Amino acid sequence: MRIFKILIASVVAVTLFSCEPTFKKEYSWAYPIAGDWMITAYVKADMSHAAGPFEMRAYNPSFGKDSIWIDDYGTGTTAATAGNFWTMKFKVAANMTNNTFSATTSTNRIPGYPIDIVVENGKIVGTDSLYMEVVFEDDPTTTYVLSGHREDGYDEYMKNF
Repeated sequence: MRIFKILIASVVAVTLFSCEPTFKKEYSWAYPIAGDWMITAYVKADMSHAAGPFEMRAYNPSFGKDSIWIDDYGTGTTAATAGNFWTMKFKVAANMTNNTFSATTSTNRIPGYPIDIVVENGKIVGTDSLYMEVVFEDDPTTTYVLSGHREDGYDEYMKNF
């Protein structure tokens, strides 16, 4: 009888602990372009360091699946005091088939900074590297290369997915 109780307890324990649910992380349609990025800016002509590293976010709008927002958390103050690169928030066309993005002209949405921004050769390399070439209306003779890597959140770092 005692062996029977041990056997039943063992079966119950194995059943309870072997049925742990598996969670699959779901991503937005805009992944891998969408995400939090740590970016460094370079002057394209000589690849000299222009700024950074700084944080930048790419995210999808609430409608449509053809564009994303690029945002460096600008606050409407100067880049030097805001801790960002150019105080920018603008929309680019996204091609999710080949993970590229661009904008022939996109207007900055930060109040007080209504400049046009051109983005060329925007792409995601692998799933964790970003590259784009940017020209700002208020500095039209300089092309900047913005490149960097995806910032992992706590869940990704701890492998909680």
